[in-house]
Amino acid sequence: MQTFIGCVSQWRVAMVINKRSGQTRAYTMIQELLDPGSFMEMGEHVSARMTSFYAPDEVQESDGVITGYGTIDGNLVYIYAQDGEVMGGTFGEMHGRKIFNMYDHAVKARAPVIGLLDCSGFRVEEGIVGLEQFARLYNIQTKASSKILQIAAVVGDCGGGMSLSAVIADYVFIEKERGHLFVNPSSLIEEDTSFGGEIDDISAYDDGHYSWEEIVTRIRSLVTTLPPSVAFAPQAVETEDDLNRLCPSLRGMLGDGRAMLREIADDHLLLETKPDKGEDMITGFIRMNGLPVGVCCCNEVEGRRLLSYQGLEKAGYITHTCTKFHLPVLTIIYTDGYQKTVSNEANLPNAARRLARQFAEADVLQINVIAGDVFGSAYSLLNSKGLGCDYTFIWDDADVSLINPEQAVEMINGTYNQELAEQYRDAYSSPMALARLGSVDRIIAPEETRKYIIGALETFVNSR
Repeated sequence: MQTFIGCVSQWRVAMVINKRSGQTRAYTMIQELLDPGSFMEMGEHVSARMTSFYAPDEVQESDGVITGYGTIDGNLVYIYAQDGEVMGGTFGEMHGRKIFNMYDHAVKARAPVIGLLDCSGFRVEEGIVGLEQFARLYNIQTKASSKILQIAAVVGDCGGGMSLSAVIADYVFIEKERGHLFVNPSSLIEEDTSFGGEIDDISAYDDGHYSWEEIVTRIRSLVTTLPPSVAFAPQAVETEDDLNRLCPSLRGMLGDGRAMLREIADDHLLLETKPDKGEDMITGFIRMNGLPVGVCCCNEVEGRRLLSYQGLEKAGYITHTCTKFHLPVLTIIYTDGYQKTVSNEANLPNAARRLARQFAEADVLQINVIAGDVFGSAYSLLNSKGLGCDYTFIWDDADVSLINPEQAVEMINGTYNQELAEQYRDAYSSPMALARLGSVDRIIAPEETRKYIIGALETFVNSR
């Protein structure tokens, strides 16, 4: 009995501080992101659990994270926002339980999860419990990734175990002024002078740095463009844009991937992904006849049409997303091959392998438009018939060749001859040569690109 009384005497009754949610930045961001009046908070009064070792005089309700659900343009979403001002911005047991409970609801409801991250890592006071909670978070996120859309916005410090949680999401945005994504603080990283190259920043995994207002726009656009769950088909919307609209300016846009995609899109709207990475490849989502379509388009950078491993990684990621959410994939290609740099040479094989695998394994409609000259093995990699492309269109002035016809003639005959170069082109690399081999389905004029793509999309209407 004395032992029992002695144990009890070590406990203190903590004062629970009700810090009203409406006064926190976390709560304000939720209100700004969701439709007005739609947010329903879950677990509002949950607070840190006391132990014989950890018994502070006061704790704050919410335990540093606000969880709940609401709508974006009428679409149900689940959301959590961490409060960096509570408990030093740390991840604890009850903090984690609130997020897990919210994830359980989201998966059952087949609704997206949005995380607003402001967390410096696990709570030292709770010891191994915090580490176990991070492991459980990774587990539930990984399992959810095959079922629902997950979006993260880094709106403060996002370090330690929380940084790994962030990059599991489908899309990760970083707030320009406040957001920091890191595993270890820079003050703890030792410089290794024996390392021959530069260490990649973890921010290579994000989808760009934006103001909070821009992040709100991008998240809302993603939620209204992508299906909420893999269980749902892509949602087509009404459009007044002419399905047979010609694009007479398209030929002159060759080299400007963004302009080309906007020109063929409904209402000229492009939702670009990872815009500040791999600029030789423009990726994102457009609508055609109201249907969302994932797009990859080659892009000229500083007058050069060469592919980088970062561009291939972007193309692979958008293809993976389209396969996951049953969206068609559209590629528009023209390239002189790959960048010839040490970094590209080292990283290209893995990026190319992943991209080839994504195209080969995709079970969604794939459309390829050969819009300009394509030289070398890049043709094979970029959604070719051999990789499983369903429809391939080629502009009437495009060429596809291992090397350009002039070089081919010189290699074969030892000297250049214009007449032989024309014969080589006609026989091996011209649009008609590819059409005769069955490598393309139709030769089209550039201005007809939009209507032919929409026609191809309509053939797979039953697959939705």
